[in-house]
Amino acid sequence: MCRRGSSLKNAVTVAVALLAIGLAGFALRREAARAEDLERRLAAIETEVASLRAAPRAPAPEPEGAPMPADGLPPPVAGGDSKSSAGDKRLAKLERDVDRLEERMKELSRASQTSIEAEIAGLPADKIWEKAQMARQDRLTGRANALLRAFLERFPNDPKVPQVLLELGGSELMVGDWPEAIAFYDRILKEYPESSQVPYAEFYLGMSLVSTGDLTAGAAHYEKSVEKFADNPYWAAAALFNLGEAYAEKGQPELAKDYFRRITAQYGAEKEVGDLVTQAEERLKTLEGR
Repeated sequence: MCRRGSSLKNAVTVAVALLAIGLAGFALRREAARAEDLERRLAAIETEVASLRAAPRAPAPEPEGAPMPADGLPPPVAGGDSKSSAGDKRLAKLERDVDRLEERMKELSRASQTSIEAEIAGLPADKIWEKAQMARQDRLTGRANALLRAFLERFPNDPKVPQVLLELGGSELMVGDWPEAIAFYDRILKEYPESSQVPYAEFYLGMSLVSTGDLTAGAAHYEKSVEKFADNPYWAAAALFNLGEAYAEKGQPELAKDYFRRITAQYGAEKEVGDLVTQAEERLKTLEGR
């Protein structure tokens, strides 16, 4: 009787343990599903924010009797108009929504990562890469990044590592995490100097450094990308154009004009660079007051 009671007790203990494991797995799957849902919602909000930012804004009405400058342009107003338009209020609300969703995504990221580790257990590198690309296409950035990070941990010597680093850097660049982006791009340059991803890493490292305010270091990497993009004139011209814009924003118009002139002089005959050449010519006219 005692033996039967002991066996029954052991069976109940095993059943409870299995139930707990099952419930834990269900919770992880549920958290992963919630993370994917938030990713989709965040993508929709980001799309709307981008469209609102791109929409033309009507200038604020000039106060009655306010003098106009000789060139007919309204004077710049520091800080902008205190009365936000409906579009501005909507944009502000969307940005707050994005902030809240991003915070929630951080809370769910650990559970999502655990779920992904279980999902890809035993999978070869090409299958994990394929899952990451599918997630990227579905705009599930968090899932894609988790898969790519898992790829790096499991296959540190795979030939795709430079491309994985480039994609992870791009994700950090998009959300404005410059130090993280810089770390990924810098790793490509230091550990994989012969990789075909190096020109892109130089370009995006330049962009990231300029975004942090380090224009000197950013310009150096942009210039290196121009050299390395000898067979890709569009990317080379884009690097020069970004430098021109950066110097213009820094209040150094002469340097800005030099970069725009380089585009028109070096790439004026390149058909694929036509739109950048046109934009560089327009920027030159603006900076020269023509």
